[in-house]
Parts: sequence; structure tokens; C-alpha cells
Amino acid sequence: MANFDRIEWSKWSGRSLAALAFTLALLYLFLAPVNGPLYELLMFPLVDPRTPDRSKEFTQLSQMHVTRKDVVFRSANGKKLRGWFFELPGTKRVFLFSHGKGENIFAKLDTAKLLLLSGGSVFMYDYQGYGLSEGKASITNACNDAVAAYDYLVNKEHRKGQDIIAFGESFGSGVSSQLLLKRPLAGVIFQSGFTSLMRAGRDRLVWLKAYPDWAFPEYLKLDNTAVFRKPHPPLLIIHGKCDRQVLYANAEDLYRQSVEPKMLLPVAEGTHCCFGKRDEFLVCVRSFLHLYKI
Repeated sequence: MANFDRIEWSKWSGRSLAALAFTLALLYLFLAPVNGPLYELLMFPLVDPRTPDRSKEFTQLSQMHVTRKDVVFRSANGKKLRGWFFELPGTKRVFLFSHGKGENIFAKLDTAKLLLLSGGSVFMYDYQGYGLSEGKASITNACNDAVAAYDYLVNKEHRKGQDIIAFGESFGSGVSSQLLLKRPLAGVIFQSGFTSLMRAGRDRLVWLKAYPDWAFPEYLKLDNTAVFRKPHPPLLIIHGKCDRQVLYANAEDLYRQSVEPKMLLPVAEGTHCCFGKRDEFLVCVRSFLHLYKI
């Protein structure tokens, strides 16, 4: 009888282990980055679709003698993109602002104002699926959208590559790097940027470390370190030391592995996409522009 009980227990235990292994395998496959719907939700979480009234901020900018133009242009797939071109008189310099994946341009006017005060016009636009832009958010689409925004500046606003500075915020740092591979730029500024999107993703979602690199077909496209290991225009990295979304170590590693010319501004108590003290940011950006004659 005892032997029979042991046999039954062994069979039950074996079936349980097999069921557990099967369940874990399904979970592993379900959570894999190549899983479409889940992957898309992780990469591009639902963004607040509201486009609130910003007339007060626009009035403040007009008092700085800045003119605003509502811009509509098309991406590579024909989708209409929308943005704002804030023109600062007396300069050809323009910051091409590629924002993060958590907000649209309606939430980024404070950033635009700081860039204007730094001494350049600002062109900010929404990727497909953001704000008033058509289309669907994806890494490929966002990178193509940046190229379309650049081409708008060249073809419609008559700017040249020597006038355009890519300003990439968080996810936008990877978009700006990809733009650099396709179009000439005067300089690049990262705010809360990453060494690679794959590293940033694994830092936040630890279970992604269980997957091999090939499971990240889209993430692999955004590798800032690979771009800046090679000759590049001047790079300024601004990063908060208290950033919990894209860890500050990304800034240090990117700075260390990039070739010259480069600058790093650590923001002692800065969080994600935080400039710290306004004057510190302005002094740093102006110094960057002056040093490299941009």
C-alpha cells in the first residue's frame, strides 16, 4: 500500500511539475517583446489624448516677440503630422524637438520656452498617434516622423543642416540619433536620454532580461551609444541624478563611450525630464552653443 501511495504521489507530482512548466513556458512566450499587442502597450502606453487650451502660454511667447505657426506636414507613409514652429527673430538656429513617449507637445511648452531663451527657434511636433497627428505610434513611424519634420524645416522654413539642433527628450533621444544617421545636424542635445532603448527597457522591466537580444526587434533600432561611438556633431547630455525612469547611469555611460565633441550636465536633484535650476540649464546650453559655434 505504501509503495502504491508513493507511485500515485510521484505521478501527481510529475503531472504538476509538467503543468507548471507548461504554464511558465506560456507566460514566457506571452510576455516576450515580440508579442504584438502586449509589446505595443509596453512600448507606447496610452497617452492622454487631450489637447488643452494653451492660449495663455502662447500669449507669453508672443510677448517675447516669438511668432507661432501651426504646421501640418506628412510623414513617409502619408499620415498628417502636426506641430508648432516658434520663430525667434534674429537667428537661423532652430531646435528640432522630439519629445518622449508619455506626452504630446501640448504638455511641453515650458521646454520650448527654455529653448527659445537659449537663443534659437523651436520646431516641436507630435509623432503619429500623439496629439493631433494621424497614424499609429511605433518606433519606425516615430523615426520617419523626425525625418519628415527635418525636411519641413529645410524645404518650407529654408533652414540648413548647419542651423538645426536635434533636441531629444527621453524616447526622443533615440529618435534624434536615428535622424542624425539620415540628415546632417549642427548639434544634438539629449534630455534624460538612454544608452540604448533595450537597456532602458530592461532597467524598468527586469523580467525582460530573461529574453535574448533578438527578441527585441524594434528596441534594437534605438542604440544611442552605437551612433555616438562614431564621428558626430557636438553632443550635450542633460540628465537628472534622481531619474527613476531612465537611470542616470545611462548618461555617464553614454558620455564615456561617445567620442568628442561632447558635454555632460548632471542635474543633482533632477528627476525624469527635469532641467533642474532654469539658469543652470540656460547657461549650459548657451555655453554649448558658443563653444562649438553652433
